[in-house]
Amino acid sequence: MHSAAFNAVSIKRSVSMKKQFLFLLFVCLSTILYAAGSQDTKEKKVIIAVVPQQLGNVVFLPAKEGAEQAGKDLGITMEWQAPVRAEAQLQAEVIEGLIARNVDGIAISCNHPDALKDVLKLAISKGIIVSTFDADSPESGREFYAGTENYQAGVTCGEEMLKLFSGTSNTVKVAILEGIPGAFDIESRKSGFLDTIADSNLEVVYTGACDDDVDKSVTIVEDYTRANPEIDAWFMAGGWPYIVQPGALPEMTKWKLSDPENHKVVTMDVFPSSKAFFDKDLIDVAVGQDFYSMGYLSVENLHNLITGGSINGGLKKEGFPGLFIDTGGKIVTPDNYKEEFPE
Repeated sequence: MHSAAFNAVSIKRSVSMKKQFLFLLFVCLSTILYAAGSQDTKEKKVIIAVVPQQLGNVVFLPAKEGAEQAGKDLGITMEWQAPVRAEAQLQAEVIEGLIARNVDGIAISCNHPDALKDVLKLAISKGIIVSTFDADSPESGREFYAGTENYQAGVTCGEEMLKLFSGTSNTVKVAILEGIPGAFDIESRKSGFLDTIADSNLEVVYTGACDDDVDKSVTIVEDYTRANPEIDAWFMAGGWPYIVQPGALPEMTKWKLSDPENHKVVTMDVFPSSKAFFDKDLIDVAVGQDFYSMGYLSVENLHNLITGGSINGGLKKEGFPGLFIDTGGKIVTPDNYKEEFPE
């Protein structure tokens, strides 16, 4: 009887010790897993994707440099992703891939404001912070836009064109080169230009769309100038033809130099390659944009929002959803271009 009782007590103590051991083992494992998880959280870098309109477009190289520098300065991961062609559907597919990966932030230059707004809204609904640069999508719900005030840039181009022809009362026939029809930046520039020259002696006789393709832009300008040498001016809503060298534009060169006092060119954008055109008196006015700042400020301010901070330098504008970060611009002419391109 005593032996049986002793055995029962021993069994109870053994079971109790096993329970204690298992409990302690559970606590230790939980602590290890929690610590590992905490360590992973601490080491996880913020990922911000910057999406230009297409890969290979040298217009966006300064924006890439700015975004990369911001990523380095902030110690985060910056990814540069875009479709091979400037098409809204292909850009939407890139965004869908970023949503699936649950990146922290997306900055995008939209090929078309309406075609991208739904997929951007989807990204926002998944907790991703979204902004735009260069080309906006105001109705997408994005937090801010960083870039040129494109309507005002168009106004500036119109004002400069009017100055160039201020000495004539004759009708001035103007051809326009645009990029992707419907793109917010291009439409805004065109609107600003057209509003400014309205009721003047400047008349737009042609508009050609190059779809942000440099080769296509050269073909359009060359073909139209060859067939219509009587035109007086070109307004380039983007600087695509000036990414190449003057030798690629023989018809344009012949037209411009045949009557430099009455044949004028006003263009958006200033690139390093623009110098060769200024050297040959092939550009009268170029309105430059600060793409480097677009890239840098987009990444910097997305990071601010992701980490609980606020946007630096954002302005509220009437009728403009979100905040506007104006990256400014500059007017380059034959009188000051050497300052822009020092030897």
